[in-house]
Amino acid sequence: MKNLLYVVAFFGAFWLIGQYFGALVAFAALLIVVAVLLWNRRALILTQLASQAYYIKGNVEKGEKLYQKAYKTGLMNAQAKISYSSFCLRENRFDKGRRLLNEVINSNRTTTEDKINAKHNLAVLTWKEGNLEEAIKIATIVHKQMPSTNTYGTLGVLLLENAKKEKNYTETLEFLLEAYEYNEDDKTIADNLGELYYITGQYVKAKEIYSKLLEKQLFTPMPYYNYALVLKNMGDTDGARENFEKALTCRFTSVLTVTKEMIRQELDNLNQ
Repeated sequence: MKNLLYVVAFFGAFWLIGQYFGALVAFAALLIVVAVLLWNRRALILTQLASQAYYIKGNVEKGEKLYQKAYKTGLMNAQAKISYSSFCLRENRFDKGRRLLNEVINSNRTTTEDKINAKHNLAVLTWKEGNLEEAIKIATIVHKQMPSTNTYGTLGVLLLENAKKEKNYTETLEFLLEAYEYNEDDKTIADNLGELYYITGQYVKAKEIYSKLLEKQLFTPMPYYNYALVLKNMGDTDGARENFEKALTCRFTSVLTVTKEMIRQELDNLNQ
């Protein structure tokens, strides 16, 4: 109701201007006000355009230029900086990503929710910089503060990486099962559990997870790659080859644990 009153007052003012000074003056005044509003919101507009260019159209160069322009305005809010940091994580711009996240976390104007979201990205950044233990600590705190599908997915990835390192999967399996119960439709959560089943030799369970997951539209190579490994170990060479090839058609970013070279090597091994 309050917003409606603002709208009525806004257009009412221009109607009065038109009555006293003429329609052209009123129209010119309207254009000036709209231009000022757009100018003050240019950082938000540029961030939205950057996100669309990068995440929807896959144009890394254009996305980065728009993010840079948005940042240079000095008007980026916390959510826009978090969006920019996500780009930096995916495209190996770690120094810039950390600066953005620290700005959000250390600002007195940042909401609690935005600080938690920034720390979520910081956990991933810390992992990719080589400090898995610290990344798990950060992600665990974030998950306890505000559990969500994203935190279940990210903490699951980190715990799985640590389990591979330690060769101990018991506690990680408990968490991944809890995450899957929380949201079995999430792609990251499902992939985490499927990968753990694969690593521990539970191929039938892994195949069940991936058969359901691959019914969805996927843009990351990880599920295809992991499912191909499952099929390979189950003796389905053709199925493995098909999914390795599908993985190669996806976008690769620096947050992934698989590379095109790894997949091509798997294909070469199958074709020998």
